Amino acid sequence: MIKNINYTDNCILDEEFKEIFHSGWFYVGLTDKLTQKNDYITYKCGNVSIFVQNFGDSLKCFSNICLHRFNSIHLENEGNGHLICSYHNWVYDEDGKPMVRSACLQEELEKCERRKLEEYEVEVCGRFVFVKINKDNTTTLENQLGSFYDRLLQLSLNFDRIINDDIVIMDHKANWKLLVENVLECYHCSSVHKETLVPIGIGAKKPENHLYDNGNDKIDYPMRITASQKEREEKLTFFNKTLYSHKSLQHWYIFPNLFITSTAGNLFYIGKLTPRKGNFTQLHAQFMMPKYTDLSKKEEMLLKAYATTSIDSSKKVIFEDREILETIQTNLYIVPEEAQIFGEEEFRIQAFHEKIKNIINYK
Repeated sequence: MIKNINYTDNCILDEEFKEIFHSGWFYVGLTDKLTQKNDYITYKCGNVSIFVQNFGDSLKCFSNICLHRFNSIHLENEGNGHLICSYHNWVYDEDGKPMVRSACLQEELEKCERRKLEEYEVEVCGRFVFVKINKDNTTTLENQLGSFYDRLLQLSLNFDRIINDDIVIMDHKANWKLLVENVLECYHCSSVHKETLVPIGIGAKKPENHLYDNGNDKIDYPMRITASQKEREEKLTFFNKTLYSHKSLQHWYIFPNLFITSTAGNLFYIGKLTPRKGNFTQLHAQFMMPKYTDLSKKEEMLLKAYATTSIDSSKKVIFEDREILETIQTNLYIVPEEAQIFGEEEFRIQAFHEKIKNIINYK
């Protein structure tokens, strides 16, 4: 397994930025955030700062750094606005070209070959938006996702709408690999999530329906029907009206930075992992309502209340994990030459390690 020093060394992270996160396609956001003209999503990770924007008839991705004095063009994680740098009001057109009035400035730009914002490839799979900045890599998104391409398309058909308008950003004082490893097993669920996942019957049964393809991973953690769960289902009759019905906590990991979780088809969590430092990672979370059929007005009201409660519960699960992961990160500095031990219940982590060890020459 990978030694602990590789979870603390920023030089290793720099290599991971280059060879894992930015060598192929990576996830940036949902099409739901790009429905109107001039809607945009920004992404900053390592030495990459970009935005994806709706220009009316197409989505385009550009560098988010002004050609003039290198201020960011879009300052928020998402929003709606023209391409205007807030420092000197430089305006860019939909091809990324600066609309410079000064002949002198235009001449200076041409001298240093900064004639337009760098543009990158954008592809959409269902409701998921991906970007590729490595122009030497000619792999299509469909080829990179393999069999998961069609699976994401089908999954998206069950999405209704985003519940939380403002994206939830959760800082973790931990290496990005720890966050991935944590979601790739439910071995810890019965001990860490006693008040959140255990009451709804998660963590008591062996996982099922495991699928793996080129780093992309999907699995079902079956739910045991507890007394409280049975009582809740009797009260919340709309549970049986979801178009994406399954009696499990279903988890997807789309390499390298997308997490998707479905709780019995009644709530979707969409997570975007963004490493910042060797010991610091941000998790951007969106919560998606699934599609239901033939809901009564009363059921719609109950569904709205359930969605709010579920978001709070889901965030609590993340906070519970975060506390453990930050403790682990601290301890890794003490035993840098040691490595974690993984058992048979952590087989998804072992597959993840094999994937990244084929890319990075870890110490």
